[in-house]
Amino acid sequence: MSGAYALHALNEDETRQFEAHLAESEATRNEVTELTDTAVLLGLAVDPVTPPASLKQGIMAQLASTPQLPREVPVAAPVDISSFNGKAAAKAQARWFSKPLTALASVAAAVVLIVGGGVVANTVNDTSFQQAQANQLAAIGSASDTQRVDTKVDGGGSATLMWSGELASAAFMVSGLEELPSDRVYELWYIGSDGPRAAGTFTIDDEGNAWRVLDGEMKGGDVVGVTIEPSGGSKTPTTDPVISIEPA
Repeated sequence: MSGAYALHALNEDETRQFEAHLAESEATRNEVTELTDTAVLLGLAVDPVTPPASLKQGIMAQLASTPQLPREVPVAAPVDISSFNGKAAAKAQARWFSKPLTALASVAAAVVLIVGGGVVANTVNDTSFQQAQANQLAAIGSASDTQRVDTKVDGGGSATLMWSGELASAAFMVSGLEELPSDRVYELWYIGSDGPRAAGTFTIDDEGNAWRVLDGEMKGGDVVGVTIEPSGGSKTPTTDPVISIEPA
């Protein structure tokens, strides 16, 4: 069920049962981490494309003659994990593969939740944080004015900033970043004419990958920077930025 969980394709009962198992299994936590990393990379692999106006018009024109599903769809019965054999696994796999690929945006928030088999500050049970991050990422990605900038990181790796001026919100993605000591953490900042504003901390996985929707509002002219701070973050930067991205 790891794939279905990574794509948020389980119902509430299945999610509750799976997370109970997840808390007891390091192997499953590692598997979920790998699947969520892959899902995010797939979701970011293609540049956004603005569809032509004719596409919407064509879809709307077909609604009157296209049969619609009923408003309420029966909920599937919960899955008993203790008896989850190969046949049941195949059925579950078929179910989550049938979900729309747009669900990839919802899974992105899980990437930073489980690192190296251990649970970090945002645990798998912090569903409110996961959902908030997923919702913000989806909103940024679907905004009419979405923009992105890619940059190389000194010492190796690459970073991407995706933002929407209409939403005053931004998401930061990085790969190949250097691992930090346990008492240090990467922290994001909006850096504007009024100085730096803390925008959240993040932890990388074993391959140096991470992403996060920044806290707070993005203002015109803001540069997004990343510094290395004491564990828990700082109110003001204590080091020079190791990454600095200026929106186009």
